Amino acid sequence: MGKIRSSWEIAQEKADELGDLSQEEQLKQKEERCLPIGNLLADNYLDNHDAVWLEKELDKYPVEDRDLIRQVALLRLIDYINLRSVLVFDNLVLGILSLTKMDSKVKEILGKLKELIYEYGQVEDVERQKMESTGREILHRQRISGTAVKMINARAREDWQNKLNELAYPFGVQINSFKQKLLALV
Repeated sequence: MGKIRSSWEIAQEKADELGDLSQEEQLKQKEERCLPIGNLLADNYLDNHDAVWLEKELDKYPVEDRDLIRQVALLRLIDYINLRSVLVFDNLVLGILSLTKMDSKVKEILGKLKELIYEYGQVEDVERQKMESTGREILHRQRISGTAVKMINARAREDWQNKLNELAYPFGVQINSFKQKLLALV
């Protein structure tokens, strides 16, 4: 009579037949394991804004996974940088610097990015004021005034939105250039 085997023994036997994973397969498994962790760390950091928490949380993972998790989190934080990220930019910078161990080249690029985003904010403010002034003049000519016109929303009009997009384009190109330089460093 045949020997009765457990399902674990049968599974182990089949696994032995398959052999070990190649290095490529092992790397793919590692990436699949680390990618969601790194993205989640970056997203949670943006919610909490605590660079110390970010480092402590990263230390909870196995040493062999930390570099990849760190890199994924960095890529996610860098990806968040854009002209509209003014409110969270300082937090992005702190997170990126924390994950890069205050690398001086990264710090320099982030400083240039901050200047660029600030410069765009000033250009946008000037243009928005011009648009609002033009809007008030149009309404005044139509004899609409007083409490009916408190604030002109420049972003609501399509032609004004197109103008802002035109203004933003060269700044966006420069931001993408700086982001590429950051990505090359991490």
